Amino acid sequence: MLFSEIIKTDGVEGVASKTNISTVNLGYLVEEDFKRLNRVKALGFLLILEREYKDIDVTELRERIKIYYEENRPHDDKVVMVAKDSVEGDGFSFFKYFIIALLIGGAFYLYSDGKLDSLIQNIEDKKDFFDDKKALENNVSTENADKVVVGKSEAESVSIETPVAPKVETIVLNDETLDSDKNDNENKNEVLTQRQLALNLSKVEEVNRSVESVVKEVSEEFLANERNISLGINDVEEPSSSATLTTINVNPTRGMLWFGFINLDSKKRREFMKKSSTPFNINNSKWLLVTGHGYLDIVADDKTIELADNKKHYFYIDSSEMREIDKKEFRKLNGRRGW
Repeated sequence: MLFSEIIKTDGVEGVASKTNISTVNLGYLVEEDFKRLNRVKALGFLLILEREYKDIDVTELRERIKIYYEENRPHDDKVVMVAKDSVEGDGFSFFKYFIIALLIGGAFYLYSDGKLDSLIQNIEDKKDFFDDKKALENNVSTENADKVVVGKSEAESVSIETPVAPKVETIVLNDETLDSDKNDNENKNEVLTQRQLALNLSKVEEVNRSVESVVKEVSEEFLANERNISLGINDVEEPSSSATLTTINVNPTRGMLWFGFINLDSKKRREFMKKSSTPFNINNSKWLLVTGHGYLDIVADDKTIELADNKKHYFYIDSSEMREIDKKEFRKLNGRRGW
């Protein structure tokens, strides 16, 4: 007999009076709200239930509890042990006297051998070293470091030669030279004028080609629209296709997964504990799907829902759709009950 069946038969109050487990904690077990319990209490309650009800079967519930606390293990679960001296009053123990005497003896030994001064000097040198290093790190910023110029000694100085502009010789031109320069300038101007005319003609031809291409495209599009209208192409509607869900696959992606189906037509339940992909036939019925955690993929024909969290999820499924719902809607569809 399952735990849920015992709760349904005896009620929460009856189970609480028989097992001395509070109704609040029983409610947490019924709703599987394990975050309000801890691992020890939850598993301990199952042992009490097995002791009081000999025919109860809580194997699957125990597995779900273990899976939950393995996936929700706290980040720092180390046990810290603190030792405390059991000494009455404010006096020192023998061990403390021994430590003090050992320290005094060590200091006297270093002083007598002359090593104490060298030790202190070594500590001060290291302190100065770290202080200098810290000052260098803190006082020199990246911006100031970029401005630092490293100079060289006179022996290694780099000489930079400044380029000297070439001397310009003054040329005295006679009348013949001036006339030849004038003719050269006129020839150059004529050549430039011809080149400009050729460039302008090429631009005009390019504009004409662009206009012709635009006119051609517009005319072709107009003719195509005319043909479509005459043939009645625009009036044709694409046939609609409707898909029917027949099978869904529940694929756990991280370890063992508990999940259950509830048939809303017959109110029957089916639950599974799997770690491999499991197909389930819908058979033209309405179903509710509950998962123990959210590390899974649900594939329904061409639709896939991918989840990756440790939360419980709820789904409504029929032959036409599969959608995720919240806990409130799940309880409403399930007659205001949990799993």
